[in-house]
Amino acid sequence: MDGQPASSSPNRDSRVRVLIIEDNALIALDLETQMEDLGCDVVDVAVTAAQAIDTARRTMPDLALVDLQLADGSRGQDAALVLRSELDVACIILSGSLHSVTKEERLAIRPLAMLSKPVLPHELGDVVSRYQKPHRQTKGL
Repeated sequence: MDGQPASSSPNRDSRVRVLIIEDNALIALDLETQMEDLGCDVVDVAVTAAQAIDTARRTMPDLALVDLQLADGSRGQDAALVLRSELDVACIILSGSLHSVTKEERLAIRPLAMLSKPVLPHELGDVVSRYQKPHRQTKGL
């Protein structure tokens, strides 16, 4: 990603805008490909919680894919809490350490799903497809 917001052409306005929060470059690339295959626009990839928050404020995504253990030791759930509470960004948590999310964090983040890595494409695709339907209705499509 080049860090620039996705184009706002008419075709792109109806697409779900996704921020990927993942510090492993290969996993991030795979997630980006999966999202594009599902008809989403990936607005950027962030590798730390602070970068994710800054990027979300700049790009205003609809959805974030959130890993829990990020670069610099930051926590994905901290980013997800801000994205949900301040920007109303829906989150899907993807991690090998789902046990590290407390009950209080789950209640505050209200994730669409919490998927254990490695994430199978159909698992992620099912959750994103369920999110896309109401999103498109909200956009009047």
